Amino acid sequence: MVGNTVDLDNPTPEQRAQAISDLRAKLSAEENDYCSDLDIWRFAVARQLDADKSAAMLKEWYLWRKSSGIDDLPVAQATNQYPVPYPIRGYSSVADANLTAGVMVKEYQLKVNKYFGGGCWHKRDKDGHPVYVERIGRYQIKDIPRKCSMGELFEYHYLMQEFLSRTVFPECTQLAGHDISQQVVIFDLAGISIGMLSHIPALNMLREMLAKDQLYYPECMYKTYVVNAPNMFVTAWKLIRGWLDPRVISKIHILGKDHSEELLKQIPAQSLPSFLGGSCRCSHMAGGCVPSIPMCNYPDLPRKAYVNLHHQVQVSYAEPHHSYTCDVSPMDSDQRSPWSSPLGSPQTLQSYAAWFGFKKDSPKLTPDLTDMPHARTRYMYLRFMADRGRGMVVEVLWKPFGAATTAGLYVQEEEVLIYPEALVDPQRAPVLLELKVPNRAGQLVCNWRIANFDEGQAPFPDPEEAQIPIVLEYSIDSEDDLLEEFQLPPIKRE
Repeated sequence: MVGNTVDLDNPTPEQRAQAISDLRAKLSAEENDYCSDLDIWRFAVARQLDADKSAAMLKEWYLWRKSSGIDDLPVAQATNQYPVPYPIRGYSSVADANLTAGVMVKEYQLKVNKYFGGGCWHKRDKDGHPVYVERIGRYQIKDIPRKCSMGELFEYHYLMQEFLSRTVFPECTQLAGHDISQQVVIFDLAGISIGMLSHIPALNMLREMLAKDQLYYPECMYKTYVVNAPNMFVTAWKLIRGWLDPRVISKIHILGKDHSEELLKQIPAQSLPSFLGGSCRCSHMAGGCVPSIPMCNYPDLPRKAYVNLHHQVQVSYAEPHHSYTCDVSPMDSDQRSPWSSPLGSPQTLQSYAAWFGFKKDSPKLTPDLTDMPHARTRYMYLRFMADRGRGMVVEVLWKPFGAATTAGLYVQEEEVLIYPEALVDPQRAPVLLELKVPNRAGQLVCNWRIANFDEGQAPFPDPEEAQIPIVLEYSIDSEDDLLEEFQLPPIKRE
């Protein structure tokens, strides 16, 4: 079949079937068994439906996967407890998460993530494609080639690509009702300098990674938007485009600062981060939509921050709830982080557990804290992890101690839901919740429960496994204490 007679983006079913049949005829039995029709089609398109060239490319890909152990990479999926390799928002096969230093996260992942500018799989576009945002302009360009080996970068990149292929694409396919095997990419160049664009060691690394992507992960890009591109990017782009296939180049859109209108044609406002012109802020996550270590928009806690947490309890499928209450004093008080014990009476547990199930968007339960009396707020962080399970639902309430009246009496105020219930995966890696609370005396109430059958996609344990208790460990700290203890810079929220 000749590629120039077929619309590669919109082939007829007969044209697609014929291309797949032509390519399969040139593969061995082992290669045919290994490859899905979608794999076959991607490689056929990458070589303009030339069966001989496509077969040669696919055979090289097959040998590479087998010799490199790609199928054995620890890819996070609903059916396992591997940690996510990169931040993610808006999916159900894995819960919203940042990359945190859990026991299954390797040191090279933390190192590479430290020097990258911040990225995230952030929801989906109007056609159902996953959206990936990368803050290229915040990369620590000179540190990457100096402190990260090419092998570490490749392993990190391959793990991300496999997560995309095995976890993100299948969920998008299920939601869309048809094959989704391409993503929308947004490269944000805000903050980039001419020194970054001309750093030869980093450019050499980029060239090698682009070459591998085109060989081993062809046709995985639907569209790419390069936004906030300065005039000086033109010179670098002339160099970079020479490393790319013409079909890839045709999908790349270079935009300046006025990019919002173009992005919103492809991506709903509620799925586009606010700093790119959308309305999403992901305020339930530390770092918001796209956490960035170089931008210091969330605490980059070291591995030791998740060792020997202050509290350890057990929950089970028979007794799935746990509640913790602590007193919190104003920020200018001598008392800082709360270390009080959980209130463990059955009445307390029953009362707080009853909050689960309220609508998250109820204005009565989730008021804007800036409109509350004594409006000055502070931030606290809840760290927690579990040794097993299928995910947990967490919520946090604020109970003011009361306000003094002119008669000197105190009036008890209602509880406020400051962190609506959310499904998280503490069994994969530690979870760090950022809590915005009033800077006044009160109590913080943290509730956890094991996820129900209809929450998330993780399988429910068999009867024998369900008898094993789940160990939940947690600590809660003021932001000031946490940053001081681990010698971290101040948080710069967007």
